[in-house]
Amino acid sequence: MPDRIVKINEFLKEQVAQIIREEIDFEPGTIVSVISASASPDLRYAKIFVSILPDERVGTTLKRLNNNTKTIQKNLGKNISFKFTPKLSFALDETEKKASEIDELLDSLKY
Repeated sequence: MPDRIVKINEFLKEQVAQIIREEIDFEPGTIVSVISASASPDLRYAKIFVSILPDERVGTTLKRLNNNTKTIQKNLGKNISFKFTPKLSFALDETEKKASEIDELLDSLKY
């Protein structure tokens, strides 16, 4: 991946995390972490990967994020100097879950 896109993805991750922290209210006890961002090469779109705890609030929290996409994009547009403000979409980062499943599988093979 070109260095420029890597830097842009990191910048988007930090900016979106800050906006979510300051602007979006979640149910008490809900933790939302922005794990990564993946911008398209033309910077018109960006997928934001989040981790949500506890697991039983994933659906409602992801829905709330997607319902507030326009607010997040508007605030993001104030903080960036790109030609376009990327159209955001949110997705659940399942890397940790998959890693846990692989660990369990490997552990079961040892015995």
